[in-house]
Amino acid sequence: MESAVTSTWHVIVPVKHSAHGKSRLRTPAGIRRQELALAIALDTLDAALQVVPAAQVVVVTSDPEVRGHLERRGAVLTDDPGRGLNPAIVAGIDTVRSTTPHVPAAVLLGDLPALTPDTLAEGLAACAAVEAAVVPDHDDTGTVLISHHDAARLVPRFGSGSAARHARSATVLELDLPRLRTDVDDDESLARAVELGVGAHTAGVLGTDR
Repeated sequence: MESAVTSTWHVIVPVKHSAHGKSRLRTPAGIRRQELALAIALDTLDAALQVVPAAQVVVVTSDPEVRGHLERRGAVLTDDPGRGLNPAIVAGIDTVRSTTPHVPAAVLLGDLPALTPDTLAEGLAACAAVEAAVVPDHDDTGTVLISHHDAARLVPRFGSGSAARHARSATVLELDLPRLRTDVDDDESLARAVELGVGAHTAGVLGTDR
Protein backbone atom coordinates (compact mmCIF):
# COMPACT_ATOMS: atom_id res chain seq x y z
CA MET A 1 0.00 0.00 0.00
CA GLU A 2 1.16 3.54 -0.69
CA SER A 3 0.38 4.54 2.90
CA ALA A 4 3.19 2.26 4.08
CA VAL A 5 5.61 4.70 2.43
CA THR A 6 4.03 7.99 3.42
CA SER A 7 2.42 7.41 6.84
CA THR A 8 3.46 9.80 9.60
CA TRP A 9 1.75 7.74 12.29
CA HIS A 10 3.55 5.82 14.98
CA VAL A 11 1.34 2.94 16.08
CA ILE A 12 1.72 1.27 19.47
CA VAL A 13 0.30 -2.25 19.77
CA PRO A 14 0.27 -3.97 23.17
CA VAL A 15 0.23 -7.76 22.88
CA LYS A 16 -0.30 -9.85 25.98
CA HIS A 17 1.67 -13.08 26.25
CA SER A 18 -0.49 -15.62 24.45
CA ALA A 19 -0.26 -18.04 27.40
CA HIS A 20 -2.29 -15.56 29.45
CA GLY A 21 -4.51 -14.04 26.75
CA LYS A 22 -8.20 -14.41 25.96
CA SER A 23 -9.22 -15.97 29.27
CA ARG A 24 -12.92 -15.22 28.55
CA LEU A 25 -12.82 -17.03 25.23
CA ARG A 26 -14.06 -20.62 25.02
CA THR A 27 -12.18 -21.97 22.06
CA PRO A 28 -13.74 -24.55 19.73
CA ALA A 29 -12.94 -28.19 20.43
CA GLY A 30 -9.40 -29.14 19.49
CA ILE A 31 -8.08 -25.56 19.44
CA ARG A 32 -5.76 -24.29 22.15
CA ARG A 33 -6.57 -20.84 23.53
CA GLN A 34 -2.89 -19.88 23.42
CA GLU A 35 -2.64 -20.77 19.74
CA LEU A 36 -5.74 -18.74 18.88
CA ALA A 37 -4.62 -15.73 20.94
CA LEU A 38 -1.29 -15.70 19.11
CA ALA A 39 -2.97 -15.97 15.71
CA ILE A 40 -5.30 -13.05 16.47
CA ALA A 41 -2.35 -10.88 17.50
CA LEU A 42 -0.33 -11.77 14.41
CA ASP A 43 -3.21 -10.92 12.07
CA THR A 44 -3.60 -7.53 13.76
CA LEU A 45 0.11 -6.83 13.49
CA ASP A 46 0.34 -7.94 9.88
CA ALA A 47 -2.41 -5.48 8.95
CA ALA A 48 -0.66 -2.64 10.81
CA LEU A 49 2.66 -3.37 9.12
CA GLN A 50 1.06 -2.92 5.70
CA VAL A 51 -0.11 0.56 6.62
CA VAL A 52 2.67 2.01 8.78
CA PRO A 53 6.43 1.61 8.19
CA ALA A 54 7.84 -1.11 10.41
CA ALA A 55 10.16 1.33 12.18
CA GLN A 56 7.05 3.23 13.31
CA VAL A 57 5.22 0.20 14.70
CA VAL A 58 6.02 -0.27 18.40
CA VAL A 59 4.94 -3.61 19.83
CA VAL A 60 4.93 -4.05 23.60
CA THR A 61 5.08 -7.73 24.47
CA SER A 62 6.83 -10.47 26.40
CA ASP A 63 5.67 -13.22 24.05
CA PRO A 64 8.70 -14.85 22.36
CA GLU A 65 6.71 -16.02 19.34
CA VAL A 66 5.37 -12.53 18.69
CA ARG A 67 8.86 -11.11 19.09
CA GLY A 68 10.29 -13.68 16.69
CA HIS A 69 7.64 -12.87 14.09
CA LEU A 70 8.36 -9.15 14.33
CA GLU A 71 12.13 -9.26 14.44
CA ARG A 72 12.01 -10.44 10.85
CA ARG A 73 9.71 -7.56 9.92
CA GLY A 74 11.68 -4.70 11.47
CA ALA A 75 9.11 -3.52 14.01
CA VAL A 76 10.27 -1.86 17.23
CA LEU A 77 9.99 -4.21 20.21
CA THR A 78 9.50 -3.01 23.77
CA ASP A 79 9.38 -5.23 26.83
CA ASP A 80 6.04 -5.53 28.59
CA PRO A 81 6.60 -4.39 32.18
CA GLY A 82 4.04 -6.95 33.31
CA ARG A 83 1.78 -4.63 35.27
CA GLY A 84 -1.28 -4.70 33.02
CA LEU A 85 -2.50 -3.13 29.79
CA ASN A 86 -2.18 0.57 30.56
CA PRO A 87 1.40 0.35 31.90
CA ALA A 88 2.31 -1.68 28.82
CA ILE A 89 0.92 1.05 26.58
CA VAL A 90 2.79 3.73 28.56
CA ALA A 91 6.00 1.76 27.94
CA GLY A 92 5.26 1.91 24.21
CA ILE A 93 4.51 5.63 24.34
CA ASP A 94 7.79 6.20 26.19
CA THR A 95 9.62 4.31 23.44
CA VAL A 96 8.14 6.59 20.80
CA ARG A 97 8.88 9.72 22.82
CA SER A 98 12.48 8.69 23.42
CA THR A 99 13.24 8.54 19.71
CA THR A 100 10.79 10.85 17.95
CA PRO A 101 8.94 13.10 20.42
CA HIS A 102 5.78 15.03 19.50
CA VAL A 103 4.88 12.86 16.50
CA PRO A 104 1.33 11.68 15.73
CA ALA A 105 0.76 8.41 17.55
CA ALA A 106 -2.02 5.89 18.00
CA VAL A 107 -2.62 2.93 20.26
CA LEU A 108 -4.19 -0.05 18.51
CA LEU A 109 -5.36 -3.06 20.46
CA GLY A 110 -3.81 -6.34 19.33
CA ASP A 111 -7.00 -8.42 19.20
CA LEU A 112 -8.55 -7.43 15.87
CA PRO A 113 -8.36 -10.54 13.65
CA ALA A 114 -10.73 -9.15 11.00
CA LEU A 115 -8.68 -5.96 10.54
CA THR A 116 -7.48 -5.20 7.02
CA PRO A 117 -4.89 -2.65 5.89
CA ASP A 118 -7.52 -0.61 4.03
CA THR A 119 -9.73 -0.46 7.11
CA LEU A 120 -6.88 0.62 9.40
CA ALA A 121 -5.73 3.24 6.89
CA GLU A 122 -9.25 4.65 6.75
CA GLY A 123 -9.48 4.70 10.52
CA LEU A 124 -6.17 6.51 10.92
CA ALA A 125 -7.20 9.03 8.26
CA ALA A 126 -10.31 9.81 10.29
CA CYS A 127 -8.18 10.20 13.41
CA ALA A 128 -5.89 12.62 11.59
CA ALA A 129 -8.78 15.06 11.16
CA VAL A 130 -8.98 15.75 14.91
CA GLU A 131 -6.36 16.46 17.56
CA ALA A 132 -7.26 13.46 19.70
CA ALA A 133 -9.58 10.59 18.85
CA VAL A 134 -11.10 7.47 20.32
CA VAL A 135 -12.65 4.69 18.26
CA PRO A 136 -15.03 2.61 20.39
CA ASP A 137 -15.52 -1.10 19.95
CA HIS A 138 -18.62 -2.70 18.42
CA ASP A 139 -20.58 -2.24 21.67
CA ASP A 140 -19.55 1.43 22.09
CA THR A 141 -18.23 0.69 25.59
CA GLY A 142 -14.67 -0.48 25.07
CA THR A 143 -11.92 1.06 22.94
CA VAL A 144 -10.02 -0.33 19.98
CA LEU A 145 -7.98 2.74 19.01
CA ILE A 146 -6.90 6.05 20.53
CA SER A 147 -4.77 8.70 18.86
CA HIS A 148 -3.22 12.11 19.40
CA HIS A 149 -1.24 14.42 17.16
CA ASP A 150 1.39 14.56 19.94
CA ALA A 151 2.49 11.18 21.30
CA ALA A 152 3.47 12.81 24.58
CA ARG A 153 -0.18 13.64 25.24
CA LEU A 154 -1.55 10.15 24.74
CA VAL A 155 -3.07 8.90 28.00
CA PRO A 156 -4.37 5.30 27.97
CA ARG A 157 -7.44 4.61 30.10
CA PHE A 158 -8.23 1.08 28.95
CA GLY A 159 -10.36 -1.32 30.93
CA SER A 160 -14.08 -1.88 31.38
CA GLY A 161 -16.04 1.10 30.06
CA SER A 162 -12.91 2.73 28.61
CA ALA A 163 -14.65 4.49 25.71
CA ALA A 164 -16.37 6.92 28.08
CA ARG A 165 -13.11 7.66 29.90
CA HIS A 166 -11.20 8.28 26.67
CA ALA A 167 -14.06 10.46 25.42
CA ARG A 168 -13.40 12.99 28.20
CA SER A 169 -10.31 14.18 26.35
CA ALA A 170 -10.82 12.97 22.77
CA THR A 171 -13.29 13.11 19.90
CA VAL A 172 -15.38 9.96 19.64
CA LEU A 173 -15.30 8.48 16.13
CA GLU A 174 -18.12 5.99 15.68
CA LEU A 175 -16.79 4.87 12.32
CA ASP A 176 -18.65 2.51 10.03
CA LEU A 177 -15.65 0.18 10.05
CA PRO A 178 -16.70 -3.09 11.68
CA ARG A 179 -13.38 -4.75 10.87
CA LEU A 180 -11.62 -2.14 13.00
CA ARG A 181 -14.20 -2.08 15.75
CA THR A 182 -14.53 -5.85 16.28
CA ASP A 183 -12.11 -6.79 19.02
CA VAL A 184 -12.26 -10.38 20.21
CA ASP A 185 -12.74 -10.99 23.92
CA ASP A 186 -15.40 -13.70 24.03
CA ASP A 187 -17.28 -16.25 21.95
CA GLU A 188 -19.77 -13.73 20.57
CA SER A 189 -17.10 -11.33 19.34
CA LEU A 190 -15.10 -14.19 17.82
CA ALA A 191 -18.18 -15.30 15.87
CA ARG A 192 -18.69 -11.72 14.69
CA ALA A 193 -15.08 -11.50 13.49
CA VAL A 194 -15.32 -14.82 11.67
CA GLU A 195 -18.47 -13.63 9.91
CA LEU A 196 -16.61 -10.52 8.73
CA GLY A 197 -13.64 -12.63 7.64
CA VAL A 198 -10.47 -13.08 9.66
CA GLY A 199 -6.82 -12.92 8.67
CA ALA A 200 -4.70 -15.85 7.54
CA HIS A 201 -3.30 -16.77 10.95
CA THR A 202 -6.67 -16.90 12.67
CA ALA A 203 -8.35 -18.64 9.74
CA GLY A 204 -5.60 -21.25 9.78
CA VAL A 205 -6.12 -22.00 13.47
CA LEU A 206 -9.90 -22.08 13.20
CA GLY A 207 -9.94 -23.96 9.90
CA THR A 208 -12.25 -21.36 8.30
CA ASP A 209 -12.19 -19.39 5.08
CA ARG A 210 -10.67 -15.92 5.26
